[in-house]
Formats: sequence, structure tokens, C-alpha cells
Amino acid sequence: MTRKSMVIGGIAAAVLIVGGIAAASTNKGNTATASVPAAPLTVTKTAPPPSPLTTTVTRVVDGDTVETTDTAGTVLTIRIIGIDAPEMGTCEGPPAAEAMAAIALNHTVTLQTGGDGEDLDKYGRSLRYVDLDTATDAGLTLIRQGHAIARYDSRDGYGKHTREDSYIAADALTPNYVCTPVPTQEPAPAPAPVPDTNAGSDDNDDTDVHVAPAPEPAPTQEREPAPQPQPEPAPAANPVRPSAYYANCSAARAAGAAPLYAGEPGYSSKLDRDKDGVACE
Repeated sequence: MTRKSMVIGGIAAAVLIVGGIAAASTNKGNTATASVPAAPLTVTKTAPPPSPLTTTVTRVVDGDTVETTDTAGTVLTIRIIGIDAPEMGTCEGPPAAEAMAAIALNHTVTLQTGGDGEDLDKYGRSLRYVDLDTATDAGLTLIRQGHAIARYDSRDGYGKHTREDSYIAADALTPNYVCTPVPTQEPAPAPAPVPDTNAGSDDNDDTDVHVAPAPEPAPTQEREPAPQPQPEPAPAANPVRPSAYYANCSAARAAGAAPLYAGEPGYSSKLDRDKDGVACE
């Protein structure tokens, strides 16, 4: 073998060795990759919004909050989406609540979400539109009556709800209801002080106390005096005859004085024969 042949043979052997090493490395790498399983793909599913619920409004808390009760007796507190009514402690609060009661109380309604992905507020109240069976939107109706404004929407940092544009447009066209306070009644003037009839008297030293005069006694009806019994008339006294003297009874009879009684003028025991007090019988 010549020197040139030996060199060529050495080079060929080196190439074969290098190629074998490279192939072994490739096979080792492929084996490691195939032994590691791929990580599973995680897909996040968004919960579907609650379905519309048919129920009945059984209580009005205020202009923008009501309670509903379904046929199973389930009670929900509903905060109406996209409106804000005055609080009950204000003058406008009770009229707003009365208006909502006139719209929805004891009516069958359908509760629907607002399309902004919000279900409950921070107080646990359900955020819903309240639609009557006559296709009346209770929240929009309250805005149009001036008892609520469009609020808690995308302008305030919340998600945009489905009916936001119509609520804002209605609010811009409607003046807000303004309550007229009940006028306070002024107190009646104090009565004039009664003159002190005891001024200067020692019976009442307190000058701040006024003693009313004693009322005049009521007039009494005078009674007619009872009729007094009439005195019986005194018996007529015997007429006093003038002093007379009769010599005998004939003279007394001639004078018209007979008979003569004892004590009468002209009586004489001489003329009274039987002494019975009567002469010239």
C-alpha cells in the first residue's frame, strides 16, 4: 500500500466516525423530545347571563328599587338598571316611590339583564330591567315622569347597558320633578294679658301673675211673692149713739132707740125690768 492510499483511507475512516457520532446525537435528542407530554390547552367559558324571569312586584322600596315574588315564593330585591331616583329621606323621594308603585306594584313583570355582564350590585341586589307585560319599561317610564335620571352607565365608569342611549335621551328631554315643601303654619298669637284687678293689694304680691276678675253672678229670676191670705174683715162695730136720756120706754120708742142695750146711751137699769141688759124690749 502506498503512502497516498494510507492517507485516503484515514480520511475516509475519520468521516465515517464523525458521521456516526452525529447520527447518534440526533437519535438521542429525538428520543428525549418524544418522552415529554404536551401541556393541555385550557379554555375559559363565560357563564351565560340569567334568563328573563317572569314574576310579580310585591313591594316598592323606593323609586329605583323593588321586591318581586314568584309563584314559588322566591323573593328578589331588584335594583333597576340605568336609573337613579331620589332617596326616601328627601322631599322628592316619596313621590318617586309612589310613581313606581303606580307603574309596577302588584303587576306581572319580566326581569332582564342589561347586557353589560353585571348581575348583582355590591349590596347583593339583582341588577335588572323591569318590563311590564304591556311592554312598558318601568325605569324609562320613571325617567319620562321626571322622578328619576339616567345614571350608573358607561358615563360613570360602568359597562354600557343595552338601553343606555334611550335612557339618556329621555333624561335630556324631561325636567326633574321638584317637590314643593309643605308651608309651615305660624303659631297663633298669644292672648292678651288679663288686667290685674288686685293691683296694689297685699293678697297678690307677684306682679307677673294676673288674677282674672270674678265672673259676675248670673241674674236670678225673681219669684213672684206668694199671695198672702186676706185678713177677715173685722165685725162692724155697733154704731155709737149720742148721749141720751129717756124718762120711760115710751120716750125711747118714740125716739126710735128701743130696745136699749147695756152700755148704750139712754140705757138705764130702771128701764130694764128683768135686768137682762136689754131695756124697753
